[in-house]
Amino acid sequence: MAIPFTQFLASTYDDVVTSKDKAADQFSDSSALQHLESIGGVKRVAGGATLQATLDYRSNPAVDFLATDTTATSTSKTEVLTAASYTYVPLVVPINWTLMDEVLNSDKNQKVDLVSSLVDNAIASHDMAVEAAMFATTGGTDGFNTFIDLYTNDGTGTVGTIVSGTETWWKNKFKDWGSDTGATLLADYNTLYFDCAKGSSGMQPNVVIANATLYGSFVSALQAGQRWVGNTNTAKAGFDNVKLINADYIYTSVITSAQDKAFMFNTKDTKLYVVKGAWRQRRTAVESINSLMMNMKTWSVLQLATTNRSRGGVLFT
Repeated sequence: MAIPFTQFLASTYDDVVTSKDKAADQFSDSSALQHLESIGGVKRVAGGATLQATLDYRSNPAVDFLATDTTATSTSKTEVLTAASYTYVPLVVPINWTLMDEVLNSDKNQKVDLVSSLVDNAIASHDMAVEAAMFATTGGTDGFNTFIDLYTNDGTGTVGTIVSGTETWWKNKFKDWGSDTGATLLADYNTLYFDCAKGSSGMQPNVVIANATLYGSFVSALQAGQRWVGNTNTAKAGFDNVKLINADYIYTSVITSAQDKAFMFNTKDTKLYVVKGAWRQRRTAVESINSLMMNMKTWSVLQLATTNRSRGGVLFT
């Protein structure tokens, strides 16, 4: 009769090479979200019915050079302010385990702490979901905006309840790079960058985010001397990140190879807005009334929004 375990397997512990408190992460990549957080692209706000930004959207229409010092000036009411309005969206990561799981995963028998591993996974899953949603190819998920919504290939679209096809001052910048490579591709990037900046002293983009393919094409097109910015301690190509003029250029795996787009903006006006007290918040574990189950939730209330759409853009093909 064959025995289920050999003497060796029955008498010898498995060698677990991971640390006791954490399983080895196989799936998460939230590099873009992490970078946006580091440069001010995630802002905690108080909340409210909607996320609203007051916009100074045009020059005073009555501005005029006077033919003489007695020439009459306009007496029309000055109208230069409007607002963009966005709706908050909740995101939740439920964590469920049984009381039997909990008791069998006792301290001396743990390879890793089960509940701690589930909590770590929830945070990683949360951030991965946010990153994937920001760059989703189909537009907003359950009302959550994507960069494809904010920065369209022709600048049109309704963003923050403002119809940019009519309100052309709200159109984003865009550039079709087609199949350009090398110096021509770099020129396309520069064109879009300068359009977003609107002038040498304008607020310039501080980040560019693309997929690995387009990022690789950009890096390949750079001359060796262009890969280094600042002093030798901040060599951008090999240590921190590649630069497009003054903007960090990063890539994320969630932008698919079929979506060769590069989004360009400044995090002073394009951010992930999250409600204070509801950003990666972990709730207390509760026991189910009619089963041996425990439940814990990690959740956020958030929205991707811009307050100056005309200073951001997309390089697309």
